[in-house]
Amino acid sequence: GAILELLLRRKGAFRPELSAGTALTDVSVWRIVSELRHEGWVFESRKRAPYVGGPSSFFTLSNDHAVLGVELSNGRLSVGLGGLDASVLQSWRCAIPAEPDQAVFEARCRELLGEALAQRGHRRLRAVQAAVALPGYGGPAHRRNAIFPWDLPRLHDFLRQCLSPVPVALTNSVIAQAAYDRYAIGADALGRDHLFVFVGHGVAAAIVSAAGALDAFAPVEMGHAVVQRGGARCRCGHHGCLEAYTSLQAVGEIVGLDEASMLARGDAWLEPGALGPRELAQLRDRLVLLGLGIGNALNLHGLRDVVISGWPSLLGPEETAAVAHGVDESLLGGLQDDVTLHFRKPGTGSDPGASVAFAAWAFARRGGVDSPEPAALAA
Repeated sequence: GAILELLLRRKGAFRPELSAGTALTDVSVWRIVSELRHEGWVFESRKRAPYVGGPSSFFTLSNDHAVLGVELSNGRLSVGLGGLDASVLQSWRCAIPAEPDQAVFEARCRELLGEALAQRGHRRLRAVQAAVALPGYGGPAHRRNAIFPWDLPRLHDFLRQCLSPVPVALTNSVIAQAAYDRYAIGADALGRDHLFVFVGHGVAAAIVSAAGALDAFAPVEMGHAVVQRGGARCRCGHHGCLEAYTSLQAVGEIVGLDEASMLARGDAWLEPGALGPRELAQLRDRLVLLGLGIGNALNLHGLRDVVISGWPSLLGPEETAAVAHGVDESLLGGLQDDVTLHFRKPGTGSDPGASVAFAAWAFARRGGVDSPEPAALAA
């Protein structure tokens, strides 16, 4: 699993790099890579060695296999067919209510998955992993999703019927976004544990472990931290949640755009030069609240690096400085030099890239254990 994850993260490596990145001996790496090549998960090519006399064998993940991603966010359902390298080969989308009935989700998901599986067959790819990313999903131990109060055993049965025998991994939307940031965008340059914060349709966070190839992500509930008692109503049913002030819907009311218009424009929906002083001042107030939430999360988890992806990174330095002000007000000891905020472009409308990236990681995590082909979808 560690070797597959390293190949996913680096998009290929020489054998000495695999040894250094996994702390395995060269003999062990050669044995494992030979097995992975024999099983068809890894492809070997020849490239100029990185140093004189070095081995020229360069290993990448095979492009003969596929993963499937299902993503529910921003008022639409997305299904993607992707490669083991977390690339999206083709995607299908449809509009869906912001809080869909489970039967509506199942009907539309079945239709899109049918198209994806048909395209997989046309491309002659083997599906080896699927992933579903849902807002508010708390894992198998949680019987209720506050955002989508669906019947989870029914959901699991539905996915098995659609995709069996391909393994399906369910995850929270922010974990999928963290996987997208790490594997699809290739933004793993920090090399340190950090807090990943995504501000979009919702607000959520995850701890990303730099050394944790197989256990890289841990969710942090931040968007539903109450920042104003008796404040604006949140979709979770509470009042005053951070998400109620900093989500796309909330800031759309300030800039005069609905969420559908924002998604249609991609990352170009927020143009700082087109906003007046009043709108910018309101956005800065919201960003201070975001900083308060981040600072309190750092108080709990002790991390010193924060990666922020979402609409805040589309603004200028004066506005993003408001996040730092909020962190400074809530972080024990204030915002010191050893705490760094990194703003990452959000890729608005990139779904289902996040679920495809998580599916690629889930495949790597289980070490390339073989799985049969999925049966055709039942009518």
